[in-house]
Amino acid sequence: MKKVDLAAAVETLRAADSFLLTTHADPDGDALGSMLGLRLFLQALGKKNITCVCNDPVPKTYTWLPGADSIRMPADIQSAPAADLSVITDVAQYERIGDAASPIQSSRDVLVLDHHLEENPCGTICFIDPSYASASEIIADLFDIANIPLSRDSAECTYVGLTTDTGGFRYANTNPASHRRAAKMVEAGIDVFEISSQCFDSISVGKFLLLRRVLDNMVIEEGGLVAHTSLTRVEIDATDSAPEDVNGLVNFARNIEGTQIGILFREVDSETVKISMRSHGQVNSANVLKALGGGGHAGAAGATLKMSLDSARNAVLAEVNKALSVAQATA
Repeated sequence: MKKVDLAAAVETLRAADSFLLTTHADPDGDALGSMLGLRLFLQALGKKNITCVCNDPVPKTYTWLPGADSIRMPADIQSAPAADLSVITDVAQYERIGDAASPIQSSRDVLVLDHHLEENPCGTICFIDPSYASASEIIADLFDIANIPLSRDSAECTYVGLTTDTGGFRYANTNPASHRRAAKMVEAGIDVFEISSQCFDSISVGKFLLLRRVLDNMVIEEGGLVAHTSLTRVEIDATDSAPEDVNGLVNFARNIEGTQIGILFREVDSETVKISMRSHGQVNSANVLKALGGGGHAGAAGATLKMSLDSARNAVLAEVNKALSVAQATA
């Protein structure tokens, strides 16, 4: 693995002729914003052979993004020639990109552009900097380094990634540089109101029904410091919701007054549970879930556990209690 700065990353991108771009499975705003923003950056460099692939379909919330209709499924590109360069954005582990991993790894080189701190990142070349609040900001900085103005389309993509990963500039990862980059995106002519409405204000009927279940199932423990909730497979199926409708529901646990840790347990099947954790204060979500094979940021992390819902709940809450004990002992 060769670590590079952004100037070297730009030169790596300039040197290649064919590209395969991807991001993590179950893509969120930053995953899609960074990948599609990079597609536009490469087009601005004059590159024409660019393919975007993702393990899962684009959530309805983001189908309007410029280039979203060009994203292909892994099965669509199995017979395609290997690209000169594959680029992975917003993630640094092959297992997180799902079925896209095989065509990605067949490329001559794999460049990783990410803002999650990883001990053993994948790829052959990487730029990873956790000081960025979003991977989309890394893409925006590529434009600056290459002295290419942000177009409205590229600004829309990168702004969606930035605003969603900072929770509308409300999360602790928001920093002065994030606001400066956002200002450049706004100056490119984006409609901040419309983007915010698309990303935050409108929810589907399925998401509304899931939210009702999430609130009904909420449990508050540890003197109000921990709030957790769950969704069983039966409950999810009963709402006829889309997979992306679960996104953001964990925040209703974390946002309860006095709560430091909010957790959502989502049953995929009888032996698989997805965990979403949000925290503020002294508890680091990524450190808590790292013991269970998960990861992410201090304030937002996730994991997938191969066990029953009850077992997953017990395992995660045991790690949370350990973290709270350490935090209280050092306070």
